[in-house]
Amino acid sequence: MCAIHQPNLFPRLSTLAKLYAVDRWIVLDDVQFTRRDYQHRARLADRDEPARQQWLTLPTHLPQGRPTSISQARLVDPRRSRRTVQLLVRQYYGRSLHWQAVSNVLDEVLDTLDTSHHRVADIARTSTTALRPVRHRLSRPARQLRTLSLAEYQF
Repeated sequence: MCAIHQPNLFPRLSTLAKLYAVDRWIVLDDVQFTRRDYQHRARLADRDEPARQQWLTLPTHLPQGRPTSISQARLVDPRRSRRTVQLLVRQYYGRSLHWQAVSNVLDEVLDTLDTSHHRVADIARTSTTALRPVRHRLSRPARQLRTLSLAEYQF
C-alpha cells in the first residue's frame, strides 16, 4: 500500500497512523505552501494541563510569494527556528515518561535544521520519519488516533 501526503512538522497522530499502515510514503511537496496548514507548525500541549496549548511555528519565507511550493519554502531565521524547536519541545515534553524517545526525534530534527539548506519540507519530512519508530509507544487503538493531534497525545 502507498500513501501520498504533504510533509507536516511533527504531524498529527492521524497522519502517522496512516503512514504506519502503508509500505511506501510519497511526499507531496510540489504543491502550494499553505500558511495556515501544518507544513511549518505543530500544536504542543502541556502534559499537566492538556488544554494549555501553544503553536510551534517556524517563520517561513516564500520566494515566489503565495504560489511558492512546499519544496521551495525556506526558514526566515534558521538559528532562531532551531532554538525555538529545541526549547519548546523540551519545555512541553521534557518531563514525559518517554522523554528519551522524544529526545531522539528532537535530535534528528535539530540535525536536519543544521543541514537542510533551510528547506521547510526537509525539516517536516524528518520530523515525520523520526516519529515512525515511536509507534510502539502509542497505546491507544488506531481508531482513536485518527482524531488526535500530537498536542492531545500524552507521551
